[in-house]
Amino acid sequence: MFHPEVPIILSAGEDDIVNVWDSATYKQITQLQYGLKRVWTISVIPESNYVAFGFDEGTVVIKLGKDLPLATYNNGKVVWIKAREINTFNLKLLSAADEASKDGETVKP
Repeated sequence: MFHPEVPIILSAGEDDIVNVWDSATYKQITQLQYGLKRVWTISVIPESNYVAFGFDEGTVVIKLGKDLPLATYNNGKVVWIKAREINTFNLKLLSAADEASKDGETVKP
């Protein structure tokens, strides 16, 4: 994937490694590995440095340059960082009433 604003190319595959390349020199800048098996998708938020990766076993969102996840999803557990505070929420522990909620609704931790 070519990043629309930052001069980089992101590539990944079945080896669990995300490669970040300089789009001007085509030299590798770094490798990212999160231990979630094969990478299926890469997506960027336009006009930002946020990138999301979809793996076999979860999802990771990073801010380019930091490389540490801002948010992850794995096996029903959501972990996110906000204002230097780590927050978690387990979607598998929703009550029966909450499970009847519709797609896209806000889930309160």
